[in-house]
Amino acid sequence: MYEFASGVINVWEKHLLSKLDQERMLKAPNRESAFLVLFDTDLGNVISPQIQNNIEEILRQDLLALKQRLEGVLDDNGFLLSFLFLQFDAWNLKGILKSIFFAEKAKEFQSFVFSLQSYENLNDYVRTALGLQAKKILSEQKSLHYYVAKMTDEALQKSKELFGGQAVVSAQAIEKVVDEAYFHTKSAMAKKSPSLLELVKLEIDIANLRSVLGGSGAPDFLPGGNLTKAHIEHLMKTHKGGETEKGIKEFLETLQLSFFIEHLRHEHALIVLDKQLDGYIAQRFFQLSQEKGSGAEKVVAFFQKKINTHANIRLILFAKENQLDSAHIEKILLPI
Repeated sequence: MYEFASGVINVWEKHLLSKLDQERMLKAPNRESAFLVLFDTDLGNVISPQIQNNIEEILRQDLLALKQRLEGVLDDNGFLLSFLFLQFDAWNLKGILKSIFFAEKAKEFQSFVFSLQSYENLNDYVRTALGLQAKKILSEQKSLHYYVAKMTDEALQKSKELFGGQAVVSAQAIEKVVDEAYFHTKSAMAKKSPSLLELVKLEIDIANLRSVLGGSGAPDFLPGGNLTKAHIEHLMKTHKGGETEKGIKEFLETLQLSFFIEHLRHEHALIVLDKQLDGYIAQRFFQLSQEKGSGAEKVVAFFQKKINTHANIRLILFAKENQLDSAHIEKILLPI
């Protein structure tokens, strides 16, 4: 089904930020010189005089252009595009719920314009469902995007169950409610492909491992991954100085995640460990793409490369602007 898209992506890949381009940025004497490298990549197509001083707007326009290009080459009725871009609707949903529950404290939220559903329509849908406004006719579509609606309805139902009558709702609780709905929806989508299902399970594992790094109490466990709640609770004890059971070590080795335990007790290495988790999932994307050669895995891997190049560009330009040592920055760049 994805043979045509795979062939087109082979061409697109030649214009992505390459490892050589990245090296040129790292060796550039200043931010301005590093930025000029981007004109030699596909980002040069979206950089205009109006936005050339705003790297975030450049990257936003790049993802919006990617979404439009993928719509033109994928012939699966929007399935894979939905699989890739649903995460941005999840982030928009978090922003909407936080603005509702923390109206007087809500920080300025920058919505994602490349989401499957417009922020405005999703906001209307959520506020109507929660009884905060009269029903409106959606301006762009008669109903929400199918997968966005599934995720949103599940999150809203759980929100009503958990937050009904509560005087205090934490931002962390909102994050968990949306994450559970997002991964449940994405897991159901991924059942069409063993490779996609494997990737979603690993994404859930990474989210759970991150809760170990950031939590001081009981970790917020998300079901559906390879790791169980008992695994995560035990790793939390390890993070606090306890010993790691042999069985858990061996299981993490099977998943190629043994590096997590090696760095877990070193507080100074946690930022590196966090980046390693991002790198781990990306490497698995790329590995599956190489094994298959074409297909959905090829499309997903290309999308992940694009996301990783954006993260690396931000980091390198930040380092140049603040005169940070490129050697240290290079250690935490994501694979591309």
